Amino acid sequence: MNSPTRWENLYEDLRSRLDRQELKAGDRLPSERELMEQTGLSRNTVRSAVSRLEHEGLIEDLGGSRGRVVSQRMRIAFDMSKFELGAYTDDPANGKDQWLTGVEAAGWTGRQIVVDVTELPAPAQVADFLQLDAPGTPAVRRRRLRLVSRPEENIPERVAMIADTWTPPDIAYKLIDGRAPLMSPEDTTLPGGIYYALGFRQVRFIDNIEVRMPTAEEAELMSLSPGTAVGQHARIGIDETGRRVRVLIHIWAGDRQVITYDLPVPERRLPTNGDAR
Repeated sequence: MNSPTRWENLYEDLRSRLDRQELKAGDRLPSERELMEQTGLSRNTVRSAVSRLEHEGLIEDLGGSRGRVVSQRMRIAFDMSKFELGAYTDDPANGKDQWLTGVEAAGWTGRQIVVDVTELPAPAQVADFLQLDAPGTPAVRRRRLRLVSRPEENIPERVAMIADTWTPPDIAYKLIDGRAPLMSPEDTTLPGGIYYALGFRQVRFIDNIEVRMPTAEEAELMSLSPGTAVGQHARIGIDETGRRVRVLIHIWAGDRQVITYDLPVPERRLPTNGDAR
């Protein structure tokens, strides 16, 4: 086994200082010149160690005289066993949907904005989720950015999730009182949820979860550090006729979000002779 290189030793030393919280969120990391003076290492060696920390999202470069600081760690729990399953409800009177209700219940300050509502050729994955005729079949994408902060802990507002809802056009353009709520550029809540109000009662969900690297657009929207992976949770809504009426795709930064499930275990016979039956 090869011995660690000098930059790896420096990286491990700095990483351990972060783990021990000798340097806390918001603290300034010593500059490259200061680290060179402290360690006697070359600039390239120091830069390699610091770059690894930055690549892992542990520090961020604020630029100019502010230099590099320890990143503020956000760990937001999103309980998918409660979301859309009755534990939280939409609150049209206060303009809160289930996501915002859940975020506030967890102690975060949240808000969401509709970025755009556009009819687009469905990507292959979306076409598969919705069982459309083929990739490229028109579908309506409603994109929202979900932002959270915790001012009392000096955690600034950041995009926690990108939420893309894809809907077949015949559903997306349906009207209620002369307007199509799924085409609204504003955040919209209705009693029972928009799809229920439109006459589509979802009776079944299929969840699909994957981890991947972000697209350039996703990395920019969520201000991701280089090398940060994203999680993707797709929930397909199926109505009473078996039709897939929408897919809600959440994309979140892998270093900020935790997806949780709390699932009951059904009663079953006890194992016989060590075999579960």
